[in-house]
Amino acid sequence: MTRKIIHMLLFLSGFIILSSKSCGPEADTNQAARLKAAQDSTRMALKNEFESEYLFEADLMVYGEKAKQKLLDFADYLTLYADKRIDTAFKQQVKEMLFRLFYRTDAPLSFSINPSEPVRGKNTLALLLESIDASPYYAIEFKVAETKTIEPLHLETAGQYTGQLRGRVTIRGISGNDTILLNNAMHTVRIVTTRTSKQFGTGTPRMVWQVFLDKTETDYTIAP
Repeated sequence: MTRKIIHMLLFLSGFIILSSKSCGPEADTNQAARLKAAQDSTRMALKNEFESEYLFEADLMVYGEKAKQKLLDFADYLTLYADKRIDTAFKQQVKEMLFRLFYRTDAPLSFSINPSEPVRGKNTLALLLESIDASPYYAIEFKVAETKTIEPLHLETAGQYTGQLRGRVTIRGISGNDTILLNNAMHTVRIVTTRTSKQFGTGTPRMVWQVFLDKTETDYTIAP
């Protein structure tokens, strides 16, 4: 039985305890004690999962799906950042969220908003944001579609799992009433799952598993 099933059973048991009818003050006391015990067990199971030194296959599948969502978030955040109508403070927040998606701040990116200058692994997120700031468009729309896992997460080195996704990146520049197609190609994205220090409230930072995007490459084997 995987830990996912155990977690579901713990949550279900807590729900049953909470929903059952009481037969008096003593029953209420027992019910509260059982509910607290179930909640404590659930917290401990989740704590063990996030802080464990290795991941099981079921965990890797979950983090692989989270990576797909982060790739979609990446496109959404870029679209927000490229909208020149947003205020400076919000734009800075979006910029910080973009960098938090990546394992490396200088990871090579394989796409550009300049269709006359195709990029072959020489771009980075910082350079992409600079080109967005300097663009003549008042808005740029980024979309990711056809996402697919082409290499499931697997152990690469101690404490680090890697894999690859594929997705179609479409970029359109908006200027006045015109919308211009700037990029439309399939790209592969390296993803990394590793343990990092994370702060929970005011407590001591904990080492937990997180998944990140890494370098991207244009997949020239697939036609636009």
